[in-house]
Amino acid sequence: MNKPDFYTQLTTDWSLGSLICPPQPVSGGYMHKMFRLDTTAGSYAVKLLNPEVMNRPAALSNYQKAEALESVLERHGLPIVAAMSCNGSKMQCIQDQYYYLFPWVEHQALPWDAISVGHCRTIGGLLAKLHSLPCGEIAPETSGPDLFSFDWQAMAQQTQKHCPELAATLAAALPLLEKAQASYNDAVNALPSIHCICNADMDSKNVLWQGSDPLMIDLECLEIGNPVNDLVQLSLSWAGGVLCQLNFNQLTAFLRAYREVSSLQPMDWTALSGLGFAWLDWLNYNLRRACGLTIDTPDERTIGIQESRNTLDRICYYAQMQPQVAQQFQRAMEG
Repeated sequence: MNKPDFYTQLTTDWSLGSLICPPQPVSGGYMHKMFRLDTTAGSYAVKLLNPEVMNRPAALSNYQKAEALESVLERHGLPIVAAMSCNGSKMQCIQDQYYYLFPWVEHQALPWDAISVGHCRTIGGLLAKLHSLPCGEIAPETSGPDLFSFDWQAMAQQTQKHCPELAATLAAALPLLEKAQASYNDAVNALPSIHCICNADMDSKNVLWQGSDPLMIDLECLEIGNPVNDLVQLSLSWAGGVLCQLNFNQLTAFLRAYREVSSLQPMDWTALSGLGFAWLDWLNYNLRRACGLTIDTPDERTIGIQESRNTLDRICYYAQMQPQVAQQFQRAMEG
């Protein structure tokens, strides 16, 4: 991509005038790239979608569905930063680079270690409101996540060949990964047959705050899915699971706030706690990144190695905490 030509075309297409300064990178996610654009027409955020992701057969269809669901959130007044539209479409493409454009907002995302019980209570209630939105006119293709069938032995062989920095660590973790994958699949099979609008990507980096008021961003992962899957993964994330420092007061606050807005039928939370191993998907993706099996660039490999190590740590930590997590869910959701 020729960056000067890309941004010249973008500002022309959107009638933004001219850039006041070069686009500034915005830290945050590890999948796509975000930049701030300061133009003579105002300030904006442009999200450059990962080319490897966009090459997947279902990518465009999935994004179109997410855009339709984003419109539902807009109509019902949920606090979001919605992508802008140009000629009737939100997703745009210049020089084979797909992107979204957003108005710039001054809210700030919370660092993982700055999340409080109050934040968890707010997000638990917000997630319940999202799950309570009407979606009867939208027919679900599935009502739950797919089972995992990752071949960890084969991936270990790939690291030995292409990424020796991770080879020994991954080889030592193979028994745990096989067990975690079985636990996750058991949890998927235990999910009740219910569906609603879901956003499994509503973690800390994708919620901006101004005081106590949240704004959801990066809504490309909106889908019709299973609310229990969302609830387990996001509550653990907000309660410190990403840092390998689960805070059970925060977890309880999230779950009880959710329960106050949206009730769920009694469930087997011991089995469902296996959903906390959803990190396996992110691990598999980043191991492929580290081995140069996606986009083979030094930056992608570096991110892949770093995220593989971080994610392995989280999976190992969660395996130790899973029994306590199951008990906490049982108390908060059924007690």
